[in-house]
Amino acid sequence: MNIRPALSTDSAQLSSLCVHVQSLHAAHHPDIFKTPQSEAFAITFFEGMLADPTISIFIAEADGQALGYILCKLVERDETPFTFAMRYLLIDQISVRPGARQQGVGRALMKQAELLARELAVQKIQLDSWDFNMNAHAFFEHVGFQKFNFRFWRHL
Repeated sequence: MNIRPALSTDSAQLSSLCVHVQSLHAAHHPDIFKTPQSEAFAITFFEGMLADPTISIFIAEADGQALGYILCKLVERDETPFTFAMRYLLIDQISVRPGARQQGVGRALMKQAELLARELAVQKIQLDSWDFNMNAHAFFEHVGFQKFNFRFWRHL
């Protein structure tokens, strides 16, 4: 398996790689998430992400096939009266094709995020996940992430 930085020509590939995760989110919260109508649904989004200097995207490949990707964002927040300045790497998206799961792809992508964080001299990696995505939660905990915050909502 090879992990490589995504190129500006990878937008269609990235869009295709995230269809199943987007569909999962749309199935659980159709009032929030849109159901992808094609594998090309997010090409423009990824074009913008690839042009953003605070964003790093990596693709996992094997035998010429893209298996998954990870989208990381460097977040820098100024100090406020309430919090100290913060600088961390946010894993905004991670996706592995269903047929490639349980083969080390997700772990390799997370390792790449860790290498990026070290390159950027960042001490913390952060991510969030929706409550219904228990498989993702188990994976995140398995690779060393800890829960630290809970969000609540109330529909009116």
